[in-house]
Amino acid sequence: MGDFRQLEAWQKSRELALDLNRLLTAGSLKAHPGMRAQILRAADSIPSNLAEGCAKDSRPELARFAEVSYASAKEILSHLILCRDREAISQRDFDDLFARCDHVARLCFGLKRMNRKQV
Repeated sequence: MGDFRQLEAWQKSRELALDLNRLLTAGSLKAHPGMRAQILRAADSIPSNLAEGCAKDSRPELARFAEVSYASAKEILSHLILCRDREAISQRDFDDLFARCDHVARLCFGLKRMNRKQV
């Protein structure tokens, strides 16, 4: 379906995954290794699924992989709320990461809708 590197959703999700890895490796989530691991797995899965979806031969397949990426972004949003509630991340980091992850989720949702409509 095309070069995944051209997708804004892939670019933004890649940046988010890298920043989450930096923050959560150095941050206070060391006390919550399960939560940290789950967030990082979900974050890495977003750009990976978008790349895989772009390798498929049909728009419905790309839409399916964009939907999986959307679900992973929503999972991260939920985990970020829990991290904030447990005071494992600062309010400032929460606000930044939540906004960026929500933007990625919206991009993935739009990609899903666009490719389902063009069938």
